[in-house]
Amino acid sequence: MTNHSVKPHHFGFPLGAGLMDPSADPLPLQERVMAKILAKQAQAAPDRPFVYFNGQWITYGQADKRANRTANALAAAGVKKGDRVAISLHNRLEYLDLWFGLSRLGAIQVPISTDYRAPQITHTFKRSVIDVVVAQASLLPEIELAFNELGKRTPVLLLDQSPPQNNPDGILDYAKLVELAADTPPADCESVSGADIGAVMNTSGTTGPSKGVLLTHAQQYILGRMLAADMRLGPDDVYYNFFPMFHNTAQAMLTVPVMLVGARMVLTERFSASRFWPEVQEHRCTVFYYIGEIIKILLKSTTRQDSEGATLRVGWGIGASANDFIEFQERFGVELRSGYGSTEANVPCYLPHGSPKTGAAGRVAPGFEIRIADAQGYAVPAGTEGEILVRASEPCALMAGYDGNPVATTEAWKDLWFHTGDAGKLDEDGDLYVTGRIKDAIRVRGENVSAFEVEHAIGENPGVLEVAAIAVPCELGGDDLKIVVVPQKGASLAPEALVENVRTRLPKYAIPRYVEFVDALPKTPTNKVMKHVLRAQAFSDKTWDRLAGPKKPES
Repeated sequence: MTNHSVKPHHFGFPLGAGLMDPSADPLPLQERVMAKILAKQAQAAPDRPFVYFNGQWITYGQADKRANRTANALAAAGVKKGDRVAISLHNRLEYLDLWFGLSRLGAIQVPISTDYRAPQITHTFKRSVIDVVVAQASLLPEIELAFNELGKRTPVLLLDQSPPQNNPDGILDYAKLVELAADTPPADCESVSGADIGAVMNTSGTTGPSKGVLLTHAQQYILGRMLAADMRLGPDDVYYNFFPMFHNTAQAMLTVPVMLVGARMVLTERFSASRFWPEVQEHRCTVFYYIGEIIKILLKSTTRQDSEGATLRVGWGIGASANDFIEFQERFGVELRSGYGSTEANVPCYLPHGSPKTGAAGRVAPGFEIRIADAQGYAVPAGTEGEILVRASEPCALMAGYDGNPVATTEAWKDLWFHTGDAGKLDEDGDLYVTGRIKDAIRVRGENVSAFEVEHAIGENPGVLEVAAIAVPCELGGDDLKIVVVPQKGASLAPEALVENVRTRLPKYAIPRYVEFVDALPKTPTNKVMKHVLRAQAFSDKTWDRLAGPKKPES
């Protein structure tokens, strides 16, 4: 079906040789656009497999033609350079078509989480002025509710269902538009530059309403370039992608590295622990992306025997505890890579290869600077906790601002540093340790409690699948500590035993006062725990109080 032997385009930088000084990258800013990179790969190796989804492989050449058709279809619907197009789709090939097609036109994608309901969609539409919406039929009802809340509509391009015959709202048939469109590049597509805004990515909203992060095409490119180098990605690799395409993880950290080296990507609808190893084995995947929760779930629910025959060689991700990081590598024989970053700040730190410092997030990468600062922005000594600040020397490496929110942009950029809101510290060697969120700080009777350390200690108890530590109000003022625990299936856990088991591993002030068992933690689509939701529901009749037994505390 396809010719694997044809060599993909080589962009001139030493992929696989480690992180490079950005000044050595020969690709000019004008060319750091995903649609242009796709076109180069399609020209060099049109028959190379690119993406697998739902039983179908598409090649680089097919993906390029699909992007052209989509760009021309969008142009026929009135989309032009600089317009904002909201995308509400589950993982599917059309998402890639839209991403590359919009990139070709110079229009801006505004991804909408498929978990969003009308209030979150309304918030996004108010914040980012949308010109067109592309949605699949199953997700349209929530968008219609948002339109009703806003009192106005924008054109909608609908997938999976033909618009109603009378169609008073002017909904357009996406498939028909694409079918009628040409597969040649649209006019003026070469004018799109890497410095142009390519996406408005929603933050995860773990601490409150999401903000829209303005990303240039070049920022996604830079992140993909560094990830490809750090994982030593090559054209024979197969990247397993179960992250939602509406998130920058799936785009810049998975798809872009694949494109840059001419590798392959297996795209699935969502993460499944039971399907993880079978799908890795079936498609001979060599690379995957993780977050700490995924590593823990795989360790709790799968065995070495489950992974037999797998060709997985490396995983890149963030948030795994030191013990889980070591155990996963030892059990499954898969190297884990890690670093530190965010949608706004790119990934400015990478764990050095061969580093013995488990638990460290990494060292600053070429082209970036890191500062640990006090509340006034001054650098603090090594070993002292403070806020992590980031800046870059390479153009477009960090976000361009928060969409429609100049106040938040100004607050985030102070003294030419981006203030991440994350807490951390640097050791004497310059290794970064991330200790939590500044806003998630827990202070119990004058002592700062590390939620990470509490979660790690509780998580080591047999029968604990997941745990979140949060601050809850204390009747004496200040905070008390609560843990919200998801037991493993069939496990019998007692709150008294959980607390007793960590007394020798945690300071007295970090011993949880409250324990509550739940079936699942509230999460974003990328599996980040929404602690603000847990804090908003601090106490219930299921909350156990170490000081009062089963009695429900006063809220």
